[in-house]
Amino acid sequence: MKLKSFQYLAPIAPFSYLAATSVNELLESLDQYGSNAKLIAGGTDLSIALKQRAISPEVVIDLSPIRKELSGVTIGKDNLTIGAMTTYTELEQDPNVIRYARALSEAASQVGTFQIRNLGTIGANLANGSPAADSAPPLIVLSATVNLRTKYEERKMPVEEFFTGVKRTAIRPSEIITSVEIPLNQRISSYWMRSANRNENVISVVSVAVASEINGNKFGESRIALGAVAPTPILAKKSSTKLSGSNIDSETIEAISKLARNECKPISDVRASAEYRRHLVYVLTKRTINKVVELGGRLGE
Repeated sequence: MKLKSFQYLAPIAPFSYLAATSVNELLESLDQYGSNAKLIAGGTDLSIALKQRAISPEVVIDLSPIRKELSGVTIGKDNLTIGAMTTYTELEQDPNVIRYARALSEAASQVGTFQIRNLGTIGANLANGSPAADSAPPLIVLSATVNLRTKYEERKMPVEEFFTGVKRTAIRPSEIITSVEIPLNQRISSYWMRSANRNENVISVVSVAVASEINGNKFGESRIALGAVAPTPILAKKSSTKLSGSNIDSETIEAISKLARNECKPISDVRASAEYRRHLVYVLTKRTINKVVELGGRLGE
């Protein structure tokens, strides 16, 4: 592979460095600098963008000093709340995430390498806006919301509405992600699968998440989400509606998998052709639904 000398050898463009000592100080700085500032949490995405000169911020604000304020998993009466600076390793290992958001735990366990999982955060994964963001499909099927905050106000939105295009999100220049909330549902079974060109440190070619209430021999309310097959991670609405209330049998799962294949809008690139991605959606949807059924049967154990 021929290296691009400018991309790999040129120095990073100069910028000022600030270390936020509190969330309020962070919001003050963002109010001052707006789009001229970038945040660094784990740095697994930002450091690459800086090196490639994809961005040239005036200021980089380090969130490390306020990690405790913005990280951790807490369980309440109605929601599982995940701080924006919670790492993939924490998501993979947290017992409440495993119990109530298994799809998210599975996705976190497959991100990058051990080093990346120890540094990378769920908030940065969402804010980066990648169509292949592995945390997005699990959060979408689990009906999660993103909590956002500026110096002046707070707001929230469903994760499926947060992504607005390739590398674009609804987050404003003076805004931060503070946390993600997942509704608690004792009856929800969820799972996530992906296909990638190798096991570690690679972007998913396709990812699929499924969540469903398993009611005896029927699917209850169900959601299917797809990653890396459209300009944004998507909720497969037709497939989700069709799966909800259907009988649990091979014919149903086959039909839903074919429907999901037709809902995606993939492109061809260096990682896979559009045709191959559609085939992967079919294969992974079938496998993921079957896994959800298997896990759903264990909920009462």
